[in-house]
Amino acid sequence: MSNAERVAAVTGATSGIGREVARKLADAGATVAFAGRNEAEGAETVRLITAAGGTAWFAALDVSDTAAVERWVNEVHEREGRLDWLVNNAGMNGRSARLEECSLEEFELVIRTNLTAAFASLHAAIPIMRAQGGGAIVNVGSTASVQGYGMLSGYTASKHALLGLTRSVALENADIPIRANCICPGPVDTPLMRGIEQLINPDDPAAAREMFAGTTALKRYGTVEEIANLVLFLLDDRSGYITGATISIDGGVTTGV
Repeated sequence: MSNAERVAAVTGATSGIGREVARKLADAGATVAFAGRNEAEGAETVRLITAAGGTAWFAALDVSDTAAVERWVNEVHEREGRLDWLVNNAGMNGRSARLEECSLEEFELVIRTNLTAAFASLHAAIPIMRAQGGGAIVNVGSTASVQGYGMLSGYTASKHALLGLTRSVALENADIPIRANCICPGPVDTPLMRGIEQLINPDDPAAAREMFAGTTALKRYGTVEEIANLVLFLLDDRSGYITGATISIDGGVTTGV
């Protein structure tokens, strides 16, 4: 099957990594359905894709509403007739604080947004992919999927769990095959990362940015295009022998000290 026949669903695609992923998949020929909370930014993503000759449509969605996530995935299938690629990208940081200073409600919101929403989209998408005889999934984790971060316990817990979820999905669906992989970005120049900088050092976020860049072997932030290139590779047929993988794209953050 050519990419021009494929349908992709992407969460959290109104800015940052998600927007660039949606653009990259559309540039490759796929029809892209994407979701996010910001309707104005969603419309801008559609404009960017269609101006470049691609096909995309947007649905306003708060992924912490897991029932709505499942309805959206089924809507994509009903509207397009198939679902080949799924990218679970939506996420949030949560408040930077010691665990005992966070409320259960704060913790649960991060878990619902970063983990339970991915479960919900997978719960709806996997039966569709199994019935049509294949598919590919990329879950967007973090360096926090493979190492701990103080002051971000909910975020770290959710991203660790997303990695485990990816591995289980890959094992359970290899017979079709439906491939599932988890990418683990390090610091990337996005609005989300700028929010983390503000959380870490409200008085001097530029210093936080310099600190994060310094944690990488390459001494720089990644770009959204670099992340999107990897996502496209893991979805299309060039990566047909890769499933259940954890792929760090972090400038060397997790390589060592």
